[in-house]
Amino acid sequence: MDVCALQRIIRINNPTARHLIINSLAYLRKKVFAICPLIPENIVEEIKNRNELVSVVEQYVTLDRKSSSNYFGLCPFHQEDTPSFSVSPSKQIFYCFGCHKGGNVITFVKEIEHVSYPQALQILADRAGIELPEPDDEAWKQKSERNKKLHEILLEAARWYYHQLADQTGLPAQNYLRRREITAATAKKFGLGYAPDNWDGLLIHLQKKGYSQDELLMSGLFKKAQRGNLIDLFRGRLIFPIFDVLGRVVAFGGRVLDDSLPKYINSPETPIYTKGRHLYALNLAKSSRSSNLVIVEGYLDAIAMHQAGVDQAVAALGTALTDQQAVLLRKYTEDVIIGFDADSAGQQAALRGLDILAGKGMNVSVLIVPDGKDPDEYIRKNGPERFKALLEKALPLLDFRLRCAKMANEMEGKLDIIGYQDQACDILAEQENVIVRELYADKLAETLHTSKESVIKEIERRIAAPGSDKKGDQLRQQLKRKQQELTRRQEQNNDQITREEIYLLVLLASYPECWQQMNEKPTPADFSSGTIRQLFIEALPLISEGKLDSSRLLDLAGDIVIRGRELKEILAKGSMQIDELLNNQPAAIAARQWLMRSRMNQIKLLKQKLEQELTNCEEQSKVHELRQKLLRISQEYAELREKFSSII
Repeated sequence: MDVCALQRIIRINNPTARHLIINSLAYLRKKVFAICPLIPENIVEEIKNRNELVSVVEQYVTLDRKSSSNYFGLCPFHQEDTPSFSVSPSKQIFYCFGCHKGGNVITFVKEIEHVSYPQALQILADRAGIELPEPDDEAWKQKSERNKKLHEILLEAARWYYHQLADQTGLPAQNYLRRREITAATAKKFGLGYAPDNWDGLLIHLQKKGYSQDELLMSGLFKKAQRGNLIDLFRGRLIFPIFDVLGRVVAFGGRVLDDSLPKYINSPETPIYTKGRHLYALNLAKSSRSSNLVIVEGYLDAIAMHQAGVDQAVAALGTALTDQQAVLLRKYTEDVIIGFDADSAGQQAALRGLDILAGKGMNVSVLIVPDGKDPDEYIRKNGPERFKALLEKALPLLDFRLRCAKMANEMEGKLDIIGYQDQACDILAEQENVIVRELYADKLAETLHTSKESVIKEIERRIAAPGSDKKGDQLRQQLKRKQQELTRRQEQNNDQITREEIYLLVLLASYPECWQQMNEKPTPADFSSGTIRQLFIEALPLISEGKLDSSRLLDLAGDIVIRGRELKEILAKGSMQIDELLNNQPAAIAARQWLMRSRMNQIKLLKQKLEQELTNCEEQSKVHELRQKLLRISQEYAELREKFSSII
């Protein structure tokens, strides 16, 4: 770090900002020379000196001079209503008093563009017209030179298309944009252009610029005719330049101005363009202050949304969202709204996209545009505000999947209940969160006019045996053979078993220390008579010594079958769910709650048994005795309920 830079930092009044920036600059300086040892320090300094910070920041942030020395604006790195982002022209540093980000011009570009330090240097070097030293690798140099040439060709083509749109030649495209209500300012913002309806207009222009036939063919802008000569790929079409996240033209899309087919053609893949690795308009959307990004299907959908003030819109460059695009999105946000068309192809594309994005750990919801309209058409007919209201009502992933299942089973306004419940239960069986699963089971039960318990039971059956209804007789035979094998190993067991007993056992195995923390400890009488009580008795010595773990508990269960299911499978499932059920609650408190529930269950069963005996009893003396027992049991149950209420 040079002396002048150090002096500028020392003059910062805010000690937090000063400390942060000194550490940040020292770390980044060390990092860049670790990654790029071939870039001399004097060139890094020249890059900084020739990229005045205020002018760079103003490309992204509106700045006002609120003091004699500093500019202020709304911070681009976090949401705020009052400007706390400060830029010092004299010190050439920035600092936000809200989120505490700070640094120099290289730090700013690195953060705002979400790029590495070397990439930020390259962006600023290009802006200042400074050539960075290249590695001493001939193959790399050739590849770099080739890609640089292709970027030049595409940029020149974009300029040519843009001028054609503005000229008399572009009147058909100008009229088309007018009909689609795309303003001149929006067309300029997206660099829209026009390819005249002739065979070699662009070819002649680029040949005059000195580009070779091989270079032009590699650019993807031309194709070979039967005679071997090159012809323009785009003819008589509105042109959409496709930019990468750094704002470089990498490809084009072209749309016809009438109803002829194909409606769209796109650049083929080239050394600098792979369709599945880019998103249309992400170069603009990444600077949005919105916390989410909206993915739509078409160029004009994204453009119309930006024009309507929804500046976080991007287009997928094809209906199928790719893994690479999902990774790219994940760099900028965790919240994504998919807004594909409402036709069946659009719905299927949205479903595929949901799975890919959810697989990357993103929060996904789906924009539902009424009447099957695409976003562009809806905005033109209903206005920006109503469209923004639709975005606020975007459906969560699970709601959308259930909605699609319902639509797939509707015909002439009638719902096929059997088909819908089959698909819906499969969808909910895939949901790992038990609480969410039960909430949606309640909604599904209302639609099906059945009980929530019935729906949950069916979902749990599918979780236990996924796909069982889809493989038909073959799987049923397999299950039958398995059941016969289980029956041979042990006679059918119909002993009572409750959820509370399972959770209490797996909790004691998962958190051995909570046994010592419990004032009231479980006894065999707290468990249903038979299998589960016997399991607790066998586990008790290990529990009291703190030696029981989940694996040993499953070993103790052995090959026991209870109510048609292997006990160790039930315990294994409970063990996998226990942490989610605790939800950060201390294990000892949860154990006490489940113990109280288990005791209440046992008393309730005993009470039901006594009531049944009382109903069938004909001896007067016995009746009196049963009534006394029933009274004591009822009082005991009431006391337990009161005790349970005090600990939850």
